Amino acid sequence: MTAIQLVLADNQTKQQHRILVCTPSHTAADVVCRRLGKFLDRKHLFRLYDADRPIATVPVAVLAFCRQSDKSGTVTLPTATELLSFQVIVCVCSDSHLLYRAGLTNRQLACRRQCFKSSIEQAYLNRHLSVSVQGVDKPHFTHLFIDEAAQATEPETLIPFSVVVDSSPGARKVEIALVGDPRQLQPAVYSNTAAAAGLDRSLMERLLQRPVRCLGGGNETMLGPALVNMEDWLQYSFERDGQEQLSVFLTTSYRGHASFLMMPSALFYADKLLSADIHKNDNVGGDGIGLLNWCEILRGVENLSELACIRIVDATGTSTALPVELEYRRQLSWPMHFRGVIGKDASITIESFAGGHSWSNQKEAEAVVEIVVSLVVDQGVESKLIGVMAPFRGQVVLIRKLLRIKNLGAIDVGTIEDYQAVERNVIVLSLTRSTPAFIASDTERRMGVFGQPKRSNVALTRAEHMLIVVGNPEVMVKDLVWNQILWFCLRNGLWFGEVGAVESAFHWGPSNRLVRHMPGVGSKDVLSEEELAHPIVTISTMERVFRE
Repeated sequence: MTAIQLVLADNQTKQQHRILVCTPSHTAADVVCRRLGKFLDRKHLFRLYDADRPIATVPVAVLAFCRQSDKSGTVTLPTATELLSFQVIVCVCSDSHLLYRAGLTNRQLACRRQCFKSSIEQAYLNRHLSVSVQGVDKPHFTHLFIDEAAQATEPETLIPFSVVVDSSPGARKVEIALVGDPRQLQPAVYSNTAAAAGLDRSLMERLLQRPVRCLGGGNETMLGPALVNMEDWLQYSFERDGQEQLSVFLTTSYRGHASFLMMPSALFYADKLLSADIHKNDNVGGDGIGLLNWCEILRGVENLSELACIRIVDATGTSTALPVELEYRRQLSWPMHFRGVIGKDASITIESFAGGHSWSNQKEAEAVVEIVVSLVVDQGVESKLIGVMAPFRGQVVLIRKLLRIKNLGAIDVGTIEDYQAVERNVIVLSLTRSTPAFIASDTERRMGVFGQPKRSNVALTRAEHMLIVVGNPEVMVKDLVWNQILWFCLRNGLWFGEVGAVESAFHWGPSNRLVRHMPGVGSKDVLSEEELAHPIVTISTMERVFRE
């Protein structure tokens, strides 16, 4: 949003900037539109929908920036004159084809201007007069922003490219920004064949990992050398921090308490993330609740279960030889909570375009509902401030059903994909899976969170003021990402509920070591028995700084 505001506020040139903003999903596009609507009116901002989009599915806050048909009440396109007058048009990548069909791409408009110029010049020439027509070569859309670009397929990304890119000789270029996080959700591809062929990798990620040949063949001032994986790219980006390059890595996070960022920073961002530290004890957000009150509310949730009774000990059975970073310290000012639940996952059939097979976990769903009831009924947290996430649609359906029984149907419940580009004051996450034997199938089908580091990253970074995770520690301990989350929760006194048969996984010996970040997340996601016996434990810089 800040980049778009800066472009619109640019007074260095006389040319008026016009911006096309695209996202891969309607949810993300609606979020962008709502935020832009805070400083743009409906004369300058337009939310473009396909005519098949039911008006009932358009958020109320976005309706003002659409156009409706007087007769049918459906969304419709305004006149070409009005379309050309907007400063910013927002749509999903696939819907940008409507601009192509309407003849409003930069190339099509340039052709019309050139024809107009030629006809004017010929008319004046016939009268033995001269005339100069200016601005013919100026592009209509001066900028293209693709938000959540790492979640868009490459063909999907090329649709808005066709709107703004004019390959004609001498055509002026436009500014294109691919904005997103390649460490979070990748494109949703349901065909294993298509995924194996590379369709599940976004254009953004592909460009980050390869040199741009037309810009110097990998010159260091461009995107750099050919990079094998995202770890290489991250390291390269940090090494060139502050120097001219086409890729920019933003390291300061303004979302969430610092404790929410500690493990994601260590696991996914080479320990480079920083917290803006805006959640101080005396800070009060738009919900009117300060950090101290959120922590007091969390005490009520903690009272629903017992604090985990296991401790990290060294190989001799004592805790005297532990590194200071692993010493147990109860963090009462971190609004984070893990509830261990040894449940049972069950197959469930639901109606879904991606297939009717999904999973639910009754015991975890009941624990989630118990927590939500405590927050809303006992602690007085408004329903609109709470979001419930689960990686399987079957668990989402079950939790919704149980919440409605408790008259809490207003609580927003969705999958991890539903929460991409969205945040909530409180996030309650149900991991669902309780059968380790099913994880290999989940990984192959790109489902769940175990063996899915990008989805895990999204799930851990949606909360602003309180993060609650419900899961089975016996399954979590075998996963590269969630094993580290358990270590984190255990050493900081954030683990409540059941522990299962995992106590032996938290012994510390001479062969174990601490690291500031975990390299290679994504290349291998399940821990072997040897790795469980000789663990590497990540302690981020933020945790070392904020740990009391």
